[in-house]
Amino acid sequence: MTLILKKQNIQVYILSRNRPDYLRVTLDSLLKQNHSPIKFEIIVSDSSDNDDVCNMIDEDYAYKNIKYIRRSGVTSHMGHTQLVVSELNSEYSVIFHDDDILHPDYMIDMSLFLNNNENIVAVGCNGMNFKNNTSDPKNLLDAKLRIYNLSSPIKFNNEKEFLERYLPGNNSNAVLPSYMYRTKYLKEVMLNFPFRIGKPKEPSHADALMLSSLLKYGTIVWIEKPLIYYRIHASRLSASESIPERLALVNYMKKKGVEKHSTNLILFRVLFWVKWILQQENFSSNITHRRNRVIILSVFLKIIKISMRWDFWKIVFKRLFK
Repeated sequence: MTLILKKQNIQVYILSRNRPDYLRVTLDSLLKQNHSPIKFEIIVSDSSDNDDVCNMIDEDYAYKNIKYIRRSGVTSHMGHTQLVVSELNSEYSVIFHDDDILHPDYMIDMSLFLNNNENIVAVGCNGMNFKNNTSDPKNLLDAKLRIYNLSSPIKFNNEKEFLERYLPGNNSNAVLPSYMYRTKYLKEVMLNFPFRIGKPKEPSHADALMLSSLLKYGTIVWIEKPLIYYRIHASRLSASESIPERLALVNYMKKKGVEKHSTNLILFRVLFWVKWILQQENFSSNITHRRNRVIILSVFLKIIKISMRWDFWKIVFKRLFK
């Protein structure tokens, strides 16, 4: 297939904050994209509260074609993202973070799908999860394939099937930073979507809601090739559990047709409660508090309930032996 793209018809925004060492690796992965007719613009959107990122770019990338924007007073991840989306003026767009690394074929492979399929609004890709302390993709010996059963591109045309992939036992999902968007639809969703689905103000799972909302305008595709290296570390937004946000996501899933009594959805609820418990300081020392006892009992009863279902054990064994 031949790509016919106008100059700088793709904008790539990198959201950065206080992580110059990570950002350097990210920028290098963009600058080392394999040769193709694609021209794209690289923009670093920096919300740092110090000058480390700015100084690094001035010193290491002064003669590279990289646009740098310093943001003032932007601390919210979602606010930062919406600001970036409001500035987009390209046909296609990519928005990812300063801790992600792109495969050399990312730009050519991802844009190919959008360029040759007008009904596709966004393309995500498979990826490799890797640990925090690794910076060179060539040394990612412990990296694990994210979507382990994806052997060919998969298309989503409705929100129910798309959201079900976020539930345990459904072989995982394409991460938000992996997507390339048809910009006009991304702007339509991001600038009008009520991202505050619960509390606190910074929703940890707005990505699933935003992406599923894109399906109102067309098809989302996940391609099987791992084109992004996704860093796993404690400072990720999704690493912190918010019960109101999770419950709001569950209710949204049910409204879109996900079966509320399914083992996958019940297990999803159990896991986020367990994760929340593990994140609480002094939870065990306050086990005598009535609220904590109710939470523990509720989780315990749900575990007993789903452990009596054969599909629960199917999920467990699939996870253990994938």
